[in-house]
Amino acid sequence: MKKLAIVLLSIGVVFSACKKEEDKGTTGSSYPTDGLTVSAKQRVLVVEHTGAWCQYCPNGAVIMTEMIGTYNDDIIPIVAHDGDPLAMPATKKIADNYPAAGYPNFYVMNTEEGQSPSNAIAGATSLKPVMGVTHAVVNTDSSWNVYPRIEVFESSLAEDYLVNSYILLSGIVAKEYSGGTIDLNQTSSVAVAGGVNPTKWLQDAAIVDGKPLIKAGSTYMHNEALVASSNTSNPFGFAIAEANPFGTEYIEGDILGTKNTPILLSIPKFSPAPFVDAEMTVVTIIWRLRTDGSGAYDYVNGYMSHLAKH
Repeated sequence: MKKLAIVLLSIGVVFSACKKEEDKGTTGSSYPTDGLTVSAKQRVLVVEHTGAWCQYCPNGAVIMTEMIGTYNDDIIPIVAHDGDPLAMPATKKIADNYPAAGYPNFYVMNTEEGQSPSNAIAGATSLKPVMGVTHAVVNTDSSWNVYPRIEVFESSLAEDYLVNSYILLSGIVAKEYSGGTIDLNQTSSVAVAGGVNPTKWLQDAAIVDGKPLIKAGSTYMHNEALVASSNTSNPFGFAIAEANPFGTEYIEGDILGTKNTPILLSIPKFSPAPFVDAEMTVVTIIWRLRTDGSGAYDYVNGYMSHLAKH
C-alpha cells in the first residue's frame, strides 16, 4: 500500500485553456455575466473520498461513473483524493468539511451515504433551491478569473452564504509518471479493476440504460479530482453579503454578481504536468455556514463548465 505526498504544484509545465482574453472585469460598458441566466434547478453535490493506494476504491470510480451517466448535469461530482499526488490543499478543506468514515465513501448534499448514493441523489434533485448560480470564466496569463452570477429563489435573513470556485481534473491515466516519482496506479484487489496496479478494466462496469459506461479493456482513469480553488481569505470563498447591498438579508428575485454587485473569484494558474492532457472543469459552489457552531459549511447549489484544451 502506497501513500504519496508529492505536491502537484511543483511539476513544471503550465496547462491553460487555448484562448486568452484580457480580463476587463468591471471596466467598460459590459460585465462578464451580462446575458447569463441562472437555472432554478437544484444541482446535487456528490463528494467521493478516494485514494490511488486504496484497493477497494475502483468500486467508488464505478459508482461515480454510473451516477454521472444517470444524472448528467443534475449533479456536481467532486472526487477528494487522500494520500496521493492528487490530494491538494483545496481537497483537504472539502474532505475536512465532509469527513470520510472509510474509502471509498460518498456524501450527497451534506449527508454521508457510504457506498449507496443513488437514492439520496434521486430525492435531492426534486428539492427547491434556496439560491442558484452560474458563472463566466475569463482566462488570463496568470489565473482563471471566475465571475459568479447568483439568483435568490427563497428569501432568508441573517444567513452567512459564501461562494467559491474550484478546478477539477479528469482523464488522468492510472500509471507511473516521471520514472516512478509520481505513482497513480490503482492498487487493487477488486476483480472489476483487475488485480494489483491495474491500468485496464477487465470487465464491463457501470451499466446505464443497458450499456456499459466502463468497457472491458478501457484505460483506468482518475476523474473529477478537485485540485485547486480560488485564493479567497476564507477557504470556502467570498462572503456574498459583501456584494449584497442588504448584507445578510436576501430577498427572492435578487440577482448578485452583476456590474453593480460584482464578485470575482481568481484561481491562480498551476502546473499539472505531466497531466497536460487532463480535462479541466470549473465548478462554482454556494456554501452556507452552519448555525450549530461547528464551523462547517453546508452545500447550497452549484454550477460547472469545462475549459477548452489545446
